[in-house]
Amino acid sequence: MSVEAKTHRGLDDLDTVPRIVTIGTFDGIHRGHRELLGRAVGRGKELGLLSLALTFEPVPASVLRPDRFQGRICSPAEKLRHLAASGVDEIAVLPFDLALSRQTPDEFMANVAARTNLTELWVGEAFALGKDRAGDVSRLRQIGRELGFDVIAVSRVTVDGEIVSSSAIRAAVIAGDAARARRLLGRPFRVSGEVVHGAHLGRTIGYPTANIVPPEWLVPLADGIYASFANLPDGAGPRPAMTYVGTRPTVNSGERLVETHLFDFSADLYGEEIDVEICERLRGDATFSGLDELVEQLRRDEAAARSFLATVVAARPSSSFRGH
Repeated sequence: MSVEAKTHRGLDDLDTVPRIVTIGTFDGIHRGHRELLGRAVGRGKELGLLSLALTFEPVPASVLRPDRFQGRICSPAEKLRHLAASGVDEIAVLPFDLALSRQTPDEFMANVAARTNLTELWVGEAFALGKDRAGDVSRLRQIGRELGFDVIAVSRVTVDGEIVSSSAIRAAVIAGDAARARRLLGRPFRVSGEVVHGAHLGRTIGYPTANIVPPEWLVPLADGIYASFANLPDGAGPRPAMTYVGTRPTVNSGERLVETHLFDFSADLYGEEIDVEICERLRGDATFSGLDELVEQLRRDEAAARSFLATVVAARPSSSFRGH
């Protein structure tokens, strides 16, 4: 039976037992993150030590380069859930601000080592921290020799020849390449939120939708139609669906929404929190001459989505689509 990871806000309330520590932003908890976390957890069990994942909130890039930061892959709460699911014994969340960013690697690691009783530090091979990112693996090993801990660098994970990284996943999402994002994440990119009222056009044309306003912090998904799964509060499991992302140019809406049509489903979801898994892009957004042409295209989209999602369902449980 698994024991839930204990979450700390900062490092002040940690006891002094020795630990294996891994550090990262961990936005998305993608396949590379999970490899690193799994290795650190395994090492902790091998040595009989606690394993601790140290992460930052908010995402450092959003503080340091707000004009260039493209958005988060997952919410802080979702990140914590995935970290806990990795098997670590403890999670420590450090508030990230400009003051912390100005600490040298020596200052930062001296504090971490003292607070965590650090025995081994596990990081990705391209990891760096501290002012000007001076704390790369080479420098961290020098600091470790001075402070009495070892540093283990884990090689980057590749999928189909591509290095897995949060930046690559963001680029895939922005381009609408849901398949690439899914491969790198090891699960579909998700959009979650409360179902709000829209123009109610979908109901009148036979395609009612559960509409979500995409969170401002979320990396923006390219406009278009996607095959998707919708998870509802009833816990019944993922329901096949198709999702439209965009501003509905045919009806001149202007408001950007994530609109999900659940197949063979008719219940009222207004005010409910739903979670949409974006699996495959079917086409880009388009403007139609009228509602009749729009409905004809939606029927083609539905057929394509049902066909694609049927292959996913048939592949379970070996499919990576539910690799949470």
